[in-house]
Amino acid sequence: MDGKVRVAVIGAGQIAQAAHLPNFKAHSNAELVAICDIVKERAQRTAIAYGIEHVYDDYRELLKRDDIDAVCISLPTNLHAEVAIAALNSGKHVLCEKPPARNAKEAQRMAEASESNSRLLMYALQWRYRADSKLARKLVEDGELGEIYYGRTACLRRRGAPLGWFASKEAGGGALLDVGVHLIDLAWWLMGNPEPMSASGATYTKIALEDLRPGGWQPADVKEGIKLYGEFEVEELATGMIRFANGATLSFEIAWMLNIKGESTLSLDIYGTRAGMHLPPLELYRDIGGYAATETLGIDPGNPYKAEVEHFIECILEGKKPLTDAWQGVTVMRMLDAIYRSARDCREAKLSK
Repeated sequence: MDGKVRVAVIGAGQIAQAAHLPNFKAHSNAELVAICDIVKERAQRTAIAYGIEHVYDDYRELLKRDDIDAVCISLPTNLHAEVAIAALNSGKHVLCEKPPARNAKEAQRMAEASESNSRLLMYALQWRYRADSKLARKLVEDGELGEIYYGRTACLRRRGAPLGWFASKEAGGGALLDVGVHLIDLAWWLMGNPEPMSASGATYTKIALEDLRPGGWQPADVKEGIKLYGEFEVEELATGMIRFANGATLSFEIAWMLNIKGESTLSLDIYGTRAGMHLPPLELYRDIGGYAATETLGIDPGNPYKAEVEHFIECILEGKKPLTDAWQGVTVMRMLDAIYRSARDCREAKLSK
């Protein structure tokens, strides 16, 4: 490479348009070389908008190019493993959208392909790239919270389920896999990445499809009136707890659709022996001089998508390990797999190796 990473984007849908394409285009050390989408007209429109020379509707043809250093995979979850492994085997670095895969077995195959080809695989778990999240992690590393033993997180929407492929069983799961992956990953990271041992979970599909008012984030196919998927087939609510080897626990509530007060709520709390911490906004709760004090840290979260792309390019050019690397993706999927098994079997589930 001549100081620039030549990038192709596979999938020209909503997340590519909102997050990846603008930030790769703006990066001084990146060059957008090619775009691919199963809907070729969408790929062509995107190519015109971003000045991309090469357009494909088959990712296999794109991967034959030897002038591409890295690919960004912005596809439905059921395609992550297939396309990422093919890209890694063709010698490309990979930035893959979340969740890593449909399950831990797929994520492990992706991690093994990254290792065997000596190519970087990074996941777009952008909550870790927020400025407030990074400061929160530093506070944890500096011992400000003391011994961390409990975390809890919630992301609840009253009527906020996406349609299209998100709601299809082909995606591998619903709200837990779509939204829960962000909050569980962030909480696990802020707790110091303790080794997960088991999970207890419950999932629900109770609110009828005719009651659904689609949320603000919808796949491009839905917005463009293209019907590629069928009925609502996945959970809209997941709740439970994860146990870690160090004795800490993490509880969670994740919902696309739940009859809550208001339209939505989002929170993450970490508790230690010296202080507690909340996001967002970033706050610390501790005793100061015998008084219960709340410290609100006015941190602008910044643009995590931009920070994510910058980190990806930096890791390629400087040979660094990504913050959200392939094997951490495997561990996250092992936790989600255990939650789904627990919900299915109505009992606590050990994490599989």
